[in-house]
Amino acid sequence: MFTRRAPLALFAACLATAACSSKANDAPAAPPEPQPGCNPIVGDDCLTPFPSAFFERADASSATGVRVSIGDGMLPAGNNAHELLPTRMNQKDGFSPATPFLVYFENGVDPTQLFGWKDPTPSLSATSPVQVIEYETGKRVLAFAELDGQASSIGDRKALIIHPLVRLKPATRYVIALVNLEDASGQKLEPAPFKALRDGTALSSALGPWQARYEEIFAAIAKAGVARADLSLAWDVVTASDATATGHLLKMRDYAFARLAAGELGYTITSSTDSTDPDLLRQVLATVQVPNYLADQSGTSMMVFDASGAPKPGPLVDVPIVINVPRCAATATQPLPVVTFGHGLFGNAKDTLSGAPAMAAANDLCTVFIGTDWIGLSSQDVQKLPNLLSSDLNNFYVISDRLQQAQLNALVMTRLFKTKIKDDPALQVGGHPVTDGATTYYFGVSDGGIQGGTFMALTPDIVRGVLNVPGSEWTLMLNRSVDLGQFGGLLSLIYPDALDRQVAVTITQSDWDYTDPLTYAPHILNDPLSGVPAKRILVQESIGDAQVANVSTRLLARTMGLPAMDLSEPVPGLETKSGPLGSAYTQWNSHPAAVPPLDDTALDKDNGAHDSVWKWPLALQQIGAFCRPDGQVQSVCGGPCNIQ
Repeated sequence: MFTRRAPLALFAACLATAACSSKANDAPAAPPEPQPGCNPIVGDDCLTPFPSAFFERADASSATGVRVSIGDGMLPAGNNAHELLPTRMNQKDGFSPATPFLVYFENGVDPTQLFGWKDPTPSLSATSPVQVIEYETGKRVLAFAELDGQASSIGDRKALIIHPLVRLKPATRYVIALVNLEDASGQKLEPAPFKALRDGTALSSALGPWQARYEEIFAAIAKAGVARADLSLAWDVVTASDATATGHLLKMRDYAFARLAAGELGYTITSSTDSTDPDLLRQVLATVQVPNYLADQSGTSMMVFDASGAPKPGPLVDVPIVINVPRCAATATQPLPVVTFGHGLFGNAKDTLSGAPAMAAANDLCTVFIGTDWIGLSSQDVQKLPNLLSSDLNNFYVISDRLQQAQLNALVMTRLFKTKIKDDPALQVGGHPVTDGATTYYFGVSDGGIQGGTFMALTPDIVRGVLNVPGSEWTLMLNRSVDLGQFGGLLSLIYPDALDRQVAVTITQSDWDYTDPLTYAPHILNDPLSGVPAKRILVQESIGDAQVANVSTRLLARTMGLPAMDLSEPVPGLETKSGPLGSAYTQWNSHPAAVPPLDDTALDKDNGAHDSVWKWPLALQQIGAFCRPDGQVQSVCGGPCNIQ
């Protein structure tokens, strides 16, 4: 395996030889050769800028015309000596449309030139120091850049991280341009290999094959109004097709629904318990049969795939579900609506639906709540993940694969409830069914809000969904979450080098994509997926959320195309409208004492903002007004909403 710092050693050796020297009036010498397989554009690191077209190859059989191609040994190996394997990445027809972009400069970057996510509007200007440009149209994408806040120790390799603030288009070529940047000492930043391409001077043999492609890149950037001489660095990439990310769950859903329609999927009531709680009349526990795509039920296995690379169904498994009948059902004169409820990170359906806030919400809304575990990030996973990931980070796919199974479980649960379970005697009150299943909504909190975006794009059975304190793009959320800090610490143990950690996180986005709501956001309000109606969505964000960063919520809202209502903070890229609205992004402010950092780091402890919204009466009032057949998002606060 190569040494990832090798290009620097080669460069130093080259400078020490007479062959690499030149007189002041001579043309610049060719940049030194990188180690074989390394990206030659910068030379300060083998892999970055990443992702880029350097790690894609032509493939006429793919939907995009390219295939990811990362060589063995290119990805970092941590202290456990297990290299990240590119096998799954190399099956994809481009890089994730939700990817961040990384680049490392040994001399650093002057941070005063960068702008943050609160006001990323400079990124739409031709003078912006960081630009993400659609190659064919020249249109700029709202974006921001930051230096890695996780690289806090002396000697850490600190990545420059570029984040698009709306999901990139699938199957599309993009150019990333850095303009008139200066290094940490105030000197002009222009790495020698890129400068040679830009200025047309002597090239290394590794750069030669890229000359023609870079002329295309330079022409596209010039067309967008940026002078070639002003470029500090540029590169391009082709994003993966939508089918790459959505194909798994669509096939899994359609297969399961066909079996359900054929009468092959059933359910079993395991208990029915009347309650004395003032908000809960009865709790029913059951199991539903779902096709299993995981290798086994150990909680540590990955999905099974067929010869074509598609998920392969296995035997049916019994998936536990929870059904709460609210106290109001005892006096209701009409069938109650149903809410598919999504619990929070590292929780489970039984504990959450047995808790006072969920029972009170169900009774206040007078709806039957049903739920199942979001396996992959549930309470049954949190005990296993640290050991699993620390032994080999390639085990990350256990998380992303289990999350796909979790989505299928929720889809099957919802349809089985609407078609069969609703009629079970355990769900009768006074001799009559408590619900006819005709009116069903989704309500998810935290991870349930995150998973809910994907669920709403996939389910044909629900039109209206409430996403409470949701986020999107797991690689953006990870380091910013106080809840996920333990995994950041785990990564630090596995990868002492800060740049290696960022690469490891970035690599995972392509598999997060299978369930990341950012993948599905363009298909929720508009352009629905096969067999699914267009949806109505209420997003409720908590200002200063320490568990799900506001930047990730706003990314989701922009990509979904939601209008904004009653804002206490402006959100560039969202159109602000007055209510009532069919769908909307709203803000709720509990004025937390501790405010999360604006970079990719988290608070030391939670500030309470995250859990405050769904417990606040006015937020429930807004949810109740929305969760009606003719419901809309109402302005319930008379302006910006403050939680007192």
